[in-house]
Amino acid sequence: MTDVLSPQFSTQPYWTEALPPFGETGAAPPEQVDVIIVGAGYAGLSAARTLARQSRSVIAFDAVRIGEGASSRSAGSLGNVPKAKLAQINARYGEAVGREIYREARIAREFVEQLIRDEGIDCDLQTRGRVVAAHSAKAFAKLQAALPTFRDTMGSVEILSPDRQREEIGSDAFHGVLVVNSSATLQPAMLHHGLARAAIRAGAHLAEQCRVTDIRRSSGAFEVTAGGKAYRAAHVIIATNAETGRDTAVMRRLRRRLTIVPAFALTTEELAPGVMERVLPKGRSFSDTFQILHYMAPAGERRLVMSGRAGRSDGDLHTKARRLFSYFRNRFPALAETRVSHCWTGTFALSDDWIPHIGVEEGVHYMLGCCGVGVPMSTYLGHRIALKILGQQEQASAYDRPLPAIPYWPANNLFLPAAVRALSLRDRLFR
Repeated sequence: MTDVLSPQFSTQPYWTEALPPFGETGAAPPEQVDVIIVGAGYAGLSAARTLARQSRSVIAFDAVRIGEGASSRSAGSLGNVPKAKLAQINARYGEAVGREIYREARIAREFVEQLIRDEGIDCDLQTRGRVVAAHSAKAFAKLQAALPTFRDTMGSVEILSPDRQREEIGSDAFHGVLVVNSSATLQPAMLHHGLARAAIRAGAHLAEQCRVTDIRRSSGAFEVTAGGKAYRAAHVIIATNAETGRDTAVMRRLRRRLTIVPAFALTTEELAPGVMERVLPKGRSFSDTFQILHYMAPAGERRLVMSGRAGRSDGDLHTKARRLFSYFRNRFPALAETRVSHCWTGTFALSDDWIPHIGVEEGVHYMLGCCGVGVPMSTYLGHRIALKILGQQEQASAYDRPLPAIPYWPANNLFLPAAVRALSLRDRLFR
């Protein structure tokens, strides 16, 4: 059988292949500012932009170059759907909180779309909607039962039974679909670059390849050591998410409340004429109802981007690409002759309750645990932290709650592949 990998197969992110390095951080930052941000991904840059637009002096430090971290390695989903299922949130926090978590996820997407328009960021934003395909009849019944809440919190939503799902996806392998009409996709690396430029235009300082190694209180403020140099600020924000290290005491404590999950994405070669229309007739993005879900969306006009198998230990990226692509090829017959051009790895941070969190730890603000929905939630929640510091919140965010402890940490990271397999087995056995 012909190998599904292209002869030019690459393990670098497709998004950054033709994108020049950022390299626009400007003058050296001052030694004393109002706010220091640790991490210049979506959350850190969004917070920096909001603060600087309100005339606050800001430095955002990043340990690597702008655009090399997880923010530029996602699959580019800008959706309404949190990683945690509605029933999970309701069981843990109650229906009122579950409703607000889902309602605010829609607000997050709308915020990012408006930011892109306001800043004129060229990142191939496409608002065509999303199809959530039920992997079993039981999963479809759960979607049907939650439909009133979905409509209340996510806007225009509809259910299509199995005999109508071909209107949305070129597959008979599922048991009906939920259609979320307002979900979007974008080019994540171009959004990252555009957000960095927006923060600089607002007056923020960015310092790349400058790792923060110490954060401590000093005379009513914070003293931060970055790149071997000391800086002072009235406020500190930790926005490192999956790249939260152990360099400082507060980061070590927060790191123990996260599971760092390896994530994977691939893109196809350019599709033959008509294939895109047979796979995704309306150009919407696709995901399924597995706990560790699979995702697919158009990447430009002629390619597809796919992600899935997060946390699994499948071997090298060549093996990963073959196994991940086989899921889609086995369910979408039109992909039979398609090959994979790129497959790359990234990471995301999973909280114990599978929702993102903002909060304060020993006076330090944080935005952590994006749970694989970092494009909308990191960008939005970075903005919400900035509003907290500015004292401009009309009401608290539903995501503003302490990051919960993870039982048996650090064994959770050691046994992550087994936990992922257990979730997959549960999805199959209790369909």
